[in-house]
Amino acid sequence: MPKYPIIGMSPGNSYFKDKEVGYLLTEIIKRFGRTAIFVVDVPAIWTYLAYGYPTNKARKKAILNGNHLKNRTRRITKELGIESNLVRIVDWENEVQNDPEYLKIYHNRVELLYERNDDFQREVHQTTRQVLISSGRVIEDLDSATRIAGHYLLSEIAFLEFAPQFFQEHQITYVYHKPWPIYESYISGVFDGQPRSRLDFLLLESP
Repeated sequence: MPKYPIIGMSPGNSYFKDKEVGYLLTEIIKRFGRTAIFVVDVPAIWTYLAYGYPTNKARKKAILNGNHLKNRTRRITKELGIESNLVRIVDWENEVQNDPEYLKIYHNRVELLYERNDDFQREVHQTTRQVLISSGRVIEDLDSATRIAGHYLLSEIAFLEFAPQFFQEHQITYVYHKPWPIYESYISGVFDGQPRSRLDFLLLESP
């Protein structure tokens, strides 16, 4: 049974220009015949809070950048002649954030693992810290900012754990443009000894 592909796109990430989005869409539709687009806009609020934005501005920034990315994807889908029903864009605010099953996975699996497993917590902090540092922003308390922004990563992993149920698919494969070691370790069961056979990862970078 073919795995259902999910293309991950990060709001505010300068990588996702027209060329790169077009390549991802073309290649994944060619390989799988359909795809979902996962724009992590609401969880990105945590990242902007970590940068020092007040709550209202953090939300506005995250949602605005997320909408730009979704609209770019819709436009390029149309320009490429791809049927719109082959590209599903996930609406986090209305479809995910209040879903009881997603919340159960977030709190009872991912957040609990973060609280109880030192290796996982260390990897969450290291991955998040690298994102904050690479932004080039001046962050006075990097440790505090890392703990705040870490919610973004936990939300992202929780959604992918939830994804087979959400899409009603037996298996999903997450598509991203660069390696994601923490997720690859997570689905391999490195942190808790529980490999997740319904989840996979595909590295696909525009040439």
